[in-house]
Amino acid sequence: MENEQALLSVGDAARRLERSTEQVRRYLREGRLKGQRIGGQWFIERATLDHFAAATRTPQTFVQRLGKASAVHPLNDVIGIGKGAGSNIGEGKLAYRLAAARRRA
Repeated sequence: MENEQALLSVGDAARRLERSTEQVRRYLREGRLKGQRIGGQWFIERATLDHFAAATRTPQTFVQRLGKASAVHPLNDVIGIGKGAGSNIGEGKLAYRLAAARRRA
């Protein structure tokens, strides 16, 4: 009896996550949410769903994942600027202009 109360149907999980039942089934198929099939239907453990719900409530947008910019170098957290080969915008601009000039010549 206790095990039955610990398992939630897809419909119950969808209501708890405030998602559609199809979205919950997609999470299960993709392996993002762990569940088990019993008699052709998906069931999710309550603790697993609670953990998944907490993880999906964390900031997910790109800007939120960047965090706060450094006061010394505010662009350190921006992808492609100041890090790695070919990330100098000035050099890229010059290379673009030279290539365009060669194509015209």
